[in-house]
Amino acid sequence: MDEIMKIKFKRMKAYIISLLFFLLLLNCSGQGNDIYRNSFFSPGFAQVKEGANFGLVFNGPALNYGMNWDLKNDKRIIIFGYELGVGVLFSKSIPALGIHLKPAEFAYMFRFPGTNSRLFIGPSLKFEYNYYLYPQLQSGFDYWFTDFSCGVNARYDFKYKSSAFRINANSSIMGFISRQPDYRDPYFFDIGFKHAVRHLHQDMTFAFLDKYNTAKLEILWKPGLKSRLTLGYVFAYSGYYQNPDINMVSHSIKIVINEKQK
Repeated sequence: MDEIMKIKFKRMKAYIISLLFFLLLLNCSGQGNDIYRNSFFSPGFAQVKEGANFGLVFNGPALNYGMNWDLKNDKRIIIFGYELGVGVLFSKSIPALGIHLKPAEFAYMFRFPGTNSRLFIGPSLKFEYNYYLYPQLQSGFDYWFTDFSCGVNARYDFKYKSSAFRINANSSIMGFISRQPDYRDPYFFDIGFKHAVRHLHQDMTFAFLDKYNTAKLEILWKPGLKSRLTLGYVFAYSGYYQNPDINMVSHSIKIVINEKQK
């Protein structure tokens, strides 16, 4: 047991060091950069297929909120953000509650080589939790999918007439993940806040694309170059491919409120 705890501590220590590195990078790179801040709402439609739920597919509305900070110059873009959301899903009139939390996400992108290139691409790091409850179907248990992932992020900006457009895309490549066990003793319920906190970090294992993937595509439209409002479409996917498998898909409208320009 001591060896397992030591391994878990080393894994968490590595991620904490990575987080501090990105924060230091943001601080050191702040001078000489333009800093942009925005907040957003994303109402949409979510779908979850949890392998432990006998193949049932849950669908329903979801709402996310978050904030982003961009540090940008001619050579690079540094992004920091967070996001949280909730969804109420149904399958055959059976309700489910989904909670999404992304306490931190980072990306460091460089301008793609080429004259006047509008494409930026680089590494990303995120900490993400997905937590589900099925009170009528599995009243004594919670379900989760945690991923602390390293991946790649890309952004392409262009203008058309008086409008500005942006395409964002990212995908995980590797990271640490946590899922509930394939079997839990039905005589012992383990639901509640303290169980949730412990479960979300339980038995973290290192994995590549063959075991899981998370990806997102955003297409954004700003109707005027000085407009404080940006609208867009977001497609998000998360999947874990071993037992108990899970697939999560969402389609949403993104409403971005940009910081007032001075």
